[in-house]
Amino acid sequence: MAAKPSNELMATGEDAALTTAMKELTLEEGNGGNSDSSSDDSIVSVGDMGSDSEWLACKYFPEKEPEWDVDSFDGQELKIHPLVRKTYPTQELYDQYYDKRLKAFESKGFLPDPSRAIYEVYLEGRMRNHKTARDFMADLANVCVKKFNETKGKTLELVNVLRATETGGSKWKLYITFMAREYHEGPLVEYQAKVIKFLGDLQPPFPILCRPSPKPGSQN
Repeated sequence: MAAKPSNELMATGEDAALTTAMKELTLEEGNGGNSDSSSDDSIVSVGDMGSDSEWLACKYFPEKEPEWDVDSFDGQELKIHPLVRKTYPTQELYDQYYDKRLKAFESKGFLPDPSRAIYEVYLEGRMRNHKTARDFMADLANVCVKKFNETKGKTLELVNVLRATETGGSKWKLYITFMAREYHEGPLVEYQAKVIKFLGDLQPPFPILCRPSPKPGSQN
C-alpha cells in the first residue's frame, strides 16, 4: 500500500465520530424489523463495515498546494463506500442520497457538502470590520477578480454575492458565487471565485480561481 501523503486532509474529531457511528450501525433490509435474526445476510456487522482508513479514503482527498487558476477538484472522482448502501432501507432513499452527493461533488465546492466538511456561509451574519458576511465575501471575491483582470486582461466587476461555502481551519477556503459584469454596463453574468483566507491575517488572502459559473449540465 502506498504511503499516505503528508498533506492529506485528515478528519476532524467530529468527522471521526460520525464515521465510527455509521460503522456501528447494524442495519438490515427486508427482515420485517427483526434485529435478532443474526443469520440474515442483509445485516451489516461492525466487523464487516471495513476499517476507518477505508471509510476516510472515501471522504477525504489529497490536498494540493494552492495555485492560481488550478482547481484542486480536477481529476478527482466521487467515492462512496459500497457499504453505505446497507445503511439505507430502500434503493429510493439511497438514490436520493447519491444524487445529492453527486450534485455537491460536481459543483466542485460551490454547494454545501457536509461529507467533505464544506458548509454554507450565512451571508447576513455579522463580521468584524464588515457590516455582514456578504460584504466580507465580496472583499475576498474581489481579490480573485483583481487577479483575473490582471492575468487575463479583462475588466470584470463584481456586482453582488449570491452565496458562499467554506471549509478549513487555519486556512479558511471559501467558494464564492457572485454576479458580475464583464464590461461597463454589460449584462449580469454569474461567476465563481475560490480564495484562501489565513487565520489571524498572517498572510494576505490567496486567490485560487475566478471563472464564469458552468452552465447546468456542463462540467467546469
